Amino acid sequence: MTNLDERIAGTSTQHQRPIQRAAATGSYTGRLDPELDIVIDDIESPYIWYNESYYTWTVSTQSGTTNATIRMQPTDPDTVFETVARPVDDAPTEVTTAIAEGTATGLTVESGLYQQNGEYYVVAPESEGAVLAQLGKIFAGFVLTPVGRGYTAVAIGLLAYRFRGPICDRPLTVRRAITIPALAISIALIGTVLFESGSLTRFVTGPTSAFVVAAGTVAGVAAARRQWLQLVGVSIGTALVAIGAFVAAIGVVGAIFGILAVFLGFATGIVPFGYGYWFAQPVPKD
Repeated sequence: MTNLDERIAGTSTQHQRPIQRAAATGSYTGRLDPELDIVIDDIESPYIWYNESYYTWTVSTQSGTTNATIRMQPTDPDTVFETVARPVDDAPTEVTTAIAEGTATGLTVESGLYQQNGEYYVVAPESEGAVLAQLGKIFAGFVLTPVGRGYTAVAIGLLAYRFRGPICDRPLTVRRAITIPALAISIALIGTVLFESGSLTRFVTGPTSAFVVAAGTVAGVAAARRQWLQLVGVSIGTALVAIGAFVAAIGVVGAIFGILAVFLGFATGIVPFGYGYWFAQPVPKD
């Protein structure tokens, strides 16, 4: 359902006359001012709210012109609600929480009309600023926390290999380096348990971001050993795993954050890349 009052609020009164005519007589056929034509062109819902009443809505235009036929017939709220309301059982978690508790906090809120046990609920974002603030916190978390945990894994991993082979100055092969991103996941999970609270998605997004950062070590080893296919495979595989994990954790919007995590992880992974390159075991000469 579309709130036509909001749609045409910025349109001058004289250009709203076709809407007024259609509401009063049931239809209007004629030329629309381009200002009005743009505003109503993408209305696809069969019902609208206009001047404190519900109407059925159809509009047909002539291709290449601003001539149109608008049809509006008054209808009752029950008809509209029964048609457009969606069952709460099929709604996202944020929506069901908002209906049950009166409010919910999330990255996205799917606005709409929902029905449960014969009652109707309107769900809409209350504070866009709060959403932006939460996105800012997530961005800061990507830049700081996962990077530190990724670097910690690199340091611990290199020290462990150095301890195991004190006479080997450059102990890393690609196979050995792979254990460092795996270690980053473990360290990030422990850090999440000890220092963070909130959504369970953090147990996926944080470790995944740290994994991307630490994977720079593997790329550095592959580059140092001139194993170009492995370098390409590691880079593509890391990106796909990260994006897939974010999508699995927070839905379709996770693809955006997954791509962001990959770019930030690759950028901050320059340091692990350098360590991987320096500590890479030379390829034996024939």
